[in-house]
Amino acid sequence: MPEFHELPNGWSINRLTDHINVVAGQSPPSETYNDKGVGMPFLQGCTEFGDEIPITKFWCTAPNKIAPTNSTLMSVRAPVGELNRADQAYAIGRGLAALVAKGMNPDFLYYGLHRWKESFQRLGQGSTFEAITARQLKQVIVAAPTDPNEQRRIAAALKLADDAIAKAKAELEATRELKRSLTAELLQPPKGAGWDKTTFASLVNEKIRNGYSPTCPQDPTGAWVLGLDALTDDGFNQQGIKPAPIEDEGLLPFKLVVDDILVSRSNTPELVGRSGRYIGNPEIAYYPDLMMRIRVNRDLVSPEFAEMLLQSSNARRWLKSRASGTSGSMVKIKRRDIMSLPVLLPGTTKQNEIVETVSAAKEAVISAENKLIALQQVKKSLLQNLLTGKIRVPPGVILSEHPQGE
Repeated sequence: MPEFHELPNGWSINRLTDHINVVAGQSPPSETYNDKGVGMPFLQGCTEFGDEIPITKFWCTAPNKIAPTNSTLMSVRAPVGELNRADQAYAIGRGLAALVAKGMNPDFLYYGLHRWKESFQRLGQGSTFEAITARQLKQVIVAAPTDPNEQRRIAAALKLADDAIAKAKAELEATRELKRSLTAELLQPPKGAGWDKTTFASLVNEKIRNGYSPTCPQDPTGAWVLGLDALTDDGFNQQGIKPAPIEDEGLLPFKLVVDDILVSRSNTPELVGRSGRYIGNPEIAYYPDLMMRIRVNRDLVSPEFAEMLLQSSNARRWLKSRASGTSGSMVKIKRRDIMSLPVLLPGTTKQNEIVETVSAAKEAVISAENKLIALQQVKKSLLQNLLTGKIRVPPGVILSEHPQGE
């Protein structure tokens, strides 16, 4: 339950359902679905949610339940509480509900639900649950300012944070695209350069080896096992770790050393084949069974350049094309897929020049990532402070007191 022990002046406590009308989703007949854009946009569940507004994949010609424009879309089946805005009217299936503001600013409701949804997750049995019901929604108690202008000011402040985050995301993607384009260009030999045409097998110093996945404890032990999120499109992520059981001797052969290159061998079709180079942080780390470790012959290739080869667009396409599996959601690549990867290899001096050039672009990506993370932390703090009244937005600071477009 939210903190009500210091309710601000001008705020009141009510049931969430006092502020909303709920439109429970209901799937239309399957024969009315299409992917041709005919009829009303149709959302089956939160898998079609974007950062803020849905990404329409299907339409239907006979909608049963409709989420009106400006309502908040909420997932009512696992994962419960995911949120999006209805930027237009949508037909909604059983996995969603539309929460329509009544006597409350719809933008304030959208942002408020990001904080209040924690209450939804506490209503189920145990730590997770499959769905939320209308009866459970009635149990959610919320605090909100009674003045619609204060609601509007709070929503406007949070919208400014969202706009800054959206801009930072666009800048990050543009920086990543610059790095990808630069890497692709530099990995193409100039005419007559005489680069060796070979395969990745010629660069490997020892047998590529799968890792080991122990049962991990909850509490930190001073040693760590990498999670799948330790490998990203930008390389190694030192935050993607979990505690390692230091008493498990089975881990010992899988301890990482600086410049080990890791490849995700089992993942979703989009993420399989991600790679990254371990640079020594965290100091004691092991890699799991879902990754492969590569150690290269430094006389032929630098670890930095080998990492670049594996992260190139050509390498990712090669590995994805060879991934296979019985599950549509999880596929695997094998050692031989990496070993047979075609590469064009310059001399070590040229490798170092290329690495140095791309490093500048890589630093720009890291800077853009840090900016985005900082803005996301600012928004998290604003959600906490503005939606509990700990910080008040004075009149006239952000926008006019008068409603626009309502």
